[in-house]
Amino acid sequence: MNKRRVISVTVILITLGLLSSTYVLEPTHANPLGIESLCGGTVEKKPGESFIVKISFKNKGTTRGSWGVAITFEGDYWTWKGEGRLLTLDPRETKTVTWEGNVPKDATLDSIARLVVYYDDGFEVLRWWIRIVLDAELSIIYSRVS
Repeated sequence: MNKRRVISVTVILITLGLLSSTYVLEPTHANPLGIESLCGGTVEKKPGESFIVKISFKNKGTTRGSWGVAITFEGDYWTWKGEGRLLTLDPRETKTVTWEGNVPKDATLDSIARLVVYYDDGFEVLRWWIRIVLDAELSIIYSRVS
């Protein structure tokens, strides 16, 4: 390699290293409400089909706390909003909250919406999506060859 290429590659690597360390060291929000979301994925649903969301919350602080929490599925073509809940937790206490809902009947085929949790003055985007699939199935009921 020539000298210019070595210098260019070195500068790029240093820049990437600085950017990644800045991102990793960036402080998270100070809200003591922890959301335990160890899983994630895409769930396929048909328009109008029901779904259930379960989220475990934990008070990471040292005093009793109360939070207003709500969830939504947000996408470009459809949204769904769950009923808000008041969550009161003792220090280090964990509670699982369940929401039930239905995909909107007019949800666009192949559209996708992501799960977002809102609490008091913050929010957290979780790694769950609902993808709308076709609610039709083709079957052959007659054929003939002459």
